[in-house]
Order: sequence, then C-alpha cells, then structure tokens
Amino acid sequence: MNKLKLYILLLSLLFGVDTFSQSVEELLKEVVENNPDLKSLNADFEAERSKVDQVSQLPNPTIGSGIPVLRPETRLGPQIVMVSASQMFPWFGTLGAKEDVVISMSKAKFEKIALKKLELFYLLKASYFGINYYSLRLSVIQKSLEIYKSLENIALAKVESGQTLTSDVLRIQLKIQELENEIPLINNEVTSLQYQINQLTNSDLSRKITVEDEITEIDSLNFDTTIVMKKIRMHHPMIAALDYKIEASENMQIANRKMNAPTFGVGVDYSLVGERIDANPVDNGRDILIPKVMLTIPLFRKSYQSKIQEEEFVQESLQYQKESFLNEVLTKLMQYKLEYNNALLNIGLHENQFNTTQQALEILLVNYSSTGKGFDEVLQLENQLLNHEVAVIKYKLQLKLAKAKIERFTEF
Repeated sequence: MNKLKLYILLLSLLFGVDTFSQSVEELLKEVVENNPDLKSLNADFEAERSKVDQVSQLPNPTIGSGIPVLRPETRLGPQIVMVSASQMFPWFGTLGAKEDVVISMSKAKFEKIALKKLELFYLLKASYFGINYYSLRLSVIQKSLEIYKSLENIALAKVESGQTLTSDVLRIQLKIQELENEIPLINNEVTSLQYQINQLTNSDLSRKITVEDEITEIDSLNFDTTIVMKKIRMHHPMIAALDYKIEASENMQIANRKMNAPTFGVGVDYSLVGERIDANPVDNGRDILIPKVMLTIPLFRKSYQSKIQEEEFVQESLQYQKESFLNEVLTKLMQYKLEYNNALLNIGLHENQFNTTQQALEILLVNYSSTGKGFDEVLQLENQLLNHEVAVIKYKLQLKLAKAKIERFTEF
C-alpha cells in the first residue's frame, strides 16, 4: 500500500501539482517560436536571400597606373605617368537572370520551413496525445485497483466463512501487483514523452506538462481524396519547393545563355607627358588621353552548353520527384484513412463488449457475494472489462494519430 501511494503521489505531481498545463495549440505556437531546427532553416533562407545583392552587381572596375623606368619619348615630350581604367559589362539581362536564380532558390528554402513545421507539428501532437492516453490509462488502472481490492475483501470474507479457497485471494493479489507495477511504467512513458515535447519547444527538459483531454472526443474525418490531392498538387510546401527548384534551374539556363553572349567594356588610358626642353613644338607637353571600347567573345562554348544540358536533366529529375511524392502521399492518405476507420470500428466493438461484460459481471458478482461460487468467471470478466476499457482509449489514441498523420499532408 505504501508503494502504491508513493507512485500515485509521484504521478499526481506529474499530472497535477506544480505543472505547466498547456493546450496543444499553445505548444504548437512554442514550436514555431522556439524550435532550433526552424530557426536554422530560417537563417538558411535569409542567407540565400542575401545572395541577391551578390549576383546583381557589376564586376569591379579595373584601375591601374605605371611609371616608366625608361621614359618613352613622344613628339610632344616624355611620358611620365600612365593611368588606365576600365569597366566590363555583362550581356543585357545577365545580372537579372542570375538574380532570378537566387530568388527562386530562396523561395524553395522558405518552403522547407513550412515543410519542417508540418513534421514538427505531427511529432508534437503524437507526444501530446500519448501523454493524454497514459493519463487516461492511469485512471482506468486506479479504478480497477479499487475494484480488485473490493473483490479481495469479499474473497477474504468467503475464506473465513469456508465458502472459497485461499487461492482465490492469492490470484486477486497477483492481479493487484500486476496493476501496481504498471504505474511506474506509465510514469516512465510519460516522462519520455514530456522530454520529446520540451525538446521540440526548446524548453527545459524537466518541465512538467499537463495535457488537456483531447482523445476522448471522436473527431469526424470527412475529405474527398480528389479535392485533397488537387490542393496538395497546387499548394503543398514540398511541391512548391520542387517547383521553385525547377524555376531556378530554368533561370540558370537563361543565365548561362546570356553568359555565353559577348561581354563589353569601356575604359580610358591617360598618360602624363612632360615638356620638351630641346625644342618647342606646338602643344608641347600635351597629355595623352585614349578612350577605348572592349569586347570579350566567348569562343569556347562547350562548358556553357554542357551546363544547359545538365539543367535539363535536373528539371527532369525534379519532375519525377514531384510525381513520386504525389504517389506516396496518395498511398499514405489511403492508409491513414484506413487506420482511422479501423480504429473507429474497434472503438465501437470494445465499447459494446465493455457494456455487455459489465452487465454479466454485475450478475456474477451478486451470485459470488451470496454463494462464493463462480470466482473464476468473476475474475475472468473483470480482466476482460479492464482490457476493453484500455482498448477503447488505445483505439481513440490511434484515431487521433491517424487524423494527425493526415493533417501532416493536408493542413498547410
């Protein structure tokens, strides 16, 4: 008894006193605000977006100067200092095409954030509903313990009156020990699930969480597969990310074609000329200024053509990835819908069996209390009653998990 009270006290601390009670919606908000994986993906997105300024700039201008060691003489005087400056320009639209590539890739990374949210939301819901399940299971065990202890008192009275054997009492005590042993196991499971929630929300792992009762209420599941698949095909973050990658690949092809075009530049050469002292020609010492135009012609095009062909294969691969993902989603949605329907059927089955078993048990208990006979049937039905009640909440958990799995692909 002392051991049982200790475990109940520990669980009451876990589920009641000094706990941090939150709804699943509040915890999902914490995930969005605090999860380190999401923060990492957001930083990755910002880093990609910052590349726009890197690719949209012109090449740096070139400036040079020189002082001749052996001064060349011109008709108007010796060249003292030479200065040159030039600026190259890519073909029209090249910088814009490069910018489009970066923008498309940054959009793809942004969709990764939304995709990660769907995954984290499911993991949190699974842990949350798990804690809910174990708290309900604990209630069932505590109620069953009270029933078995009542049976133990009845059996002890029957032993004293000689109406039954001591073995009946021992069998009840074995069942009581079995149920008492489940309590610390439930405690361990709840602690593990709390760790998972606190890790997802980047909170103190020792934080205690009391969940609201979410799984006892049966949610309806009505969706048209065709409509849902159309929505996924058009708006799912994974599909959007792949579409943006295809767009980036197409923009890369455009950029490569423009990079394969000539580049041109403008510049000027300037020479400081000293005056002649041995003669005085017209414009003596006049400086030299030479404006110039430059053109770079890409004669070796094989690398550019190879890059364009590479991007064609990339686009083909990404299209196949979209098709594969949609097929996978359709298969999983049908599987999860089947899991939901099966859980619903099992809930109805075990609820009916629970009610029928309870009625039969009440009749047998009256007979056992008065005659001391039928103990085996009483113990068997009580065990079945416990199993049916646990099965109901287990299948309600499966119902919630199946719905959460579907929402992982549809709630975006």
